[in-house]
Amino acid sequence: MIKLIRVDHRLLHGQVIFSWTRQMAINHIIVADDKVPGDPIGKMALSIAKPAGCTLDIIPFSQLSKSVETHQNQNIMIIVKGPEEAKTLCQILPEVKKINYGGVAKKPGSKEYGKAVYLNENELKATREILEKGVEIYIQQVPTASVEHADFSK
Repeated sequence: MIKLIRVDHRLLHGQVIFSWTRQMAINHIIVADDKVPGDPIGKMALSIAKPAGCTLDIIPFSQLSKSVETHQNQNIMIIVKGPEEAKTLCQILPEVKKINYGGVAKKPGSKEYGKAVYLNENELKATREILEKGVEIYIQQVPTASVEHADFSK
């Protein structure tokens, strides 16, 4: 069962991942990205960052449905790099109703929408398209932090 879908440009990192996996009893993590699976160093870094007690798939989007189906009896966390990837995820998994924006890096031309969430025009467009599908987007760094609901209409 999918317990959490998270957008985080850092993918798997430090205490953030450990706190989410503990809080939600996650035992399988899926990193869905079309570039990382072809990057041996990136894959190795993610494997090292994986919490003990969790299995990990680092896969292209084309394998996402199969991975979710294979691990449906586990508590799954899916992580993608950004809003455009989250939009792709929603197209592949239309049952998704909630996405956690945990970190979207600040870049030239981006605007702040919440703590650690900065969107440029393309990311904002993707975010709005996700919202139009009826998916809730909330901002929350760690489970103990307050949930933020940004106004993505601006």
